[in-house]
Amino acid sequence: MKLLIVDDGHYIVEYLKHLLDWGKFGIDRIQTTTNSVEAKRILEQSPVDILITDIRMPEISGIHLLEHVKALNLATKVIFLSGYSEFEYAQQAVRLGAFDYLLKPVDKEDVEKAIKKVTCEIGKSQQEGAPSLDKIDGFRYLLSLLSAHGPLNLECNFDETSFAHIPLRYFRISPATEGMKTRIRDFLEGWHTFVWTTPSLLAGVVPESTADRLRAALPSIGLSELFQFRDIHKVQHTFYQFFYEEEVTSDDFHVMQEGMEFSKLESREWECARNKMVKRYPQLTGRKYRILYLLKAAHYLYLSIEKNRTNEVLDWLFNQLHDPDEAYKFILCTISRLAREDELTYQDTVHSVQTYINDHLDEALSLEDLGRIVHLHPAYLSKLYKQQTGENLSSYIMLKRLERASGLLTASHLHVGDISRMVGYKKPQYFIKLFKEHYGVTPQQYRKRKAKIGGMQPLRK
Repeated sequence: MKLLIVDDGHYIVEYLKHLLDWGKFGIDRIQTTTNSVEAKRILEQSPVDILITDIRMPEISGIHLLEHVKALNLATKVIFLSGYSEFEYAQQAVRLGAFDYLLKPVDKEDVEKAIKKVTCEIGKSQQEGAPSLDKIDGFRYLLSLLSAHGPLNLECNFDETSFAHIPLRYFRISPATEGMKTRIRDFLEGWHTFVWTTPSLLAGVVPESTADRLRAALPSIGLSELFQFRDIHKVQHTFYQFFYEEEVTSDDFHVMQEGMEFSKLESREWECARNKMVKRYPQLTGRKYRILYLLKAAHYLYLSIEKNRTNEVLDWLFNQLHDPDEAYKFILCTISRLAREDELTYQDTVHSVQTYINDHLDEALSLEDLGRIVHLHPAYLSKLYKQQTGENLSSYIMLKRLERASGLLTASHLHVGDISRMVGYKKPQYFIKLFKEHYGVTPQQYRKRKAKIGGMQPLRK
């Protein structure tokens, strides 16, 4: 939390600044001034949680600062300092909306009680009134709204009603300096999930309650017209108009029929998805429809790729989609690259499975067990393995077990039943049957012939 201390007496300001261990109350930023005009600017420029101010000062009084807080609709809690002769004046200020007042000379115990009381109140109001956005993927949420044209399934783990009715605006700042990024974060505490950065642009969503202060602090900021998340059509219309200067209606989304390429993107069937996009995109007439199409593709790509690729999709959305034909080329290149990366990943997965199998041939080795090793669904692992190797996973397991068994038969005098268990077969009869089908002889016959001729190959089928 941030505390601002204002008094025209330098001694009072310094005394209060060092009076308490502010950190134990959750106050980690303290700013002071002896100039009430400067205090007014500070309130306009960045959020202040608690204001401790003298009730009577030259130029601008504490009462005027309180009125300024109310006019800007700030959440700042105001505590007045007043002399005994100003007691009635202080009581009146409390009725006007001040949180509390302290009589001069200020007592440490009184200040501690007031701060404990005000920080508890701030914590309570934040829990009850502010939307809980910490665990929300704000970018995914926005993409879901922007690309939807039917019933919306956001799959977000939060209570949407907590902020669905808040008046909002889109914003953009270009170029975005590090200083601007810091200022935005200070203003939008609690809304960070809806602020996004690209190399050339800072963009996102801000509550209307912060709009005036943002304009005052960042004159280069661009703000859209008002919208609310509960009105999906307004969310879409405002976004496309503000960022792309395109007028989009709900009918436009119905024209854009759902294509198979999007489901292929979701299932990471990259080559198939790319081929369908190459066929579909040139058929779209007009910049607006091409933007709508590519934004939907970006949404499905975002759902499919790792979170460390978020910046790529942000760049498409806020920078490249102004020229959809160029963005289309970038997206196709990305899909091709993802296909190559997945191919390498698939090879790594197959190698990991095979290594595990070779090290655990004496165990059951079910599909479920192997799926857990590489974090894949058993059915998907089975399909993936067949696609990558051309053989069934069960065939590979059987082959490796029989190869291990043949080596043990040749290099040891172990009983066939013991070898059967050592390669994962609990029933020797079943092991003997599989061995004979593969090598054309029983294990005992294999051992004898191997000893005589020094080697033999399995039968070709």
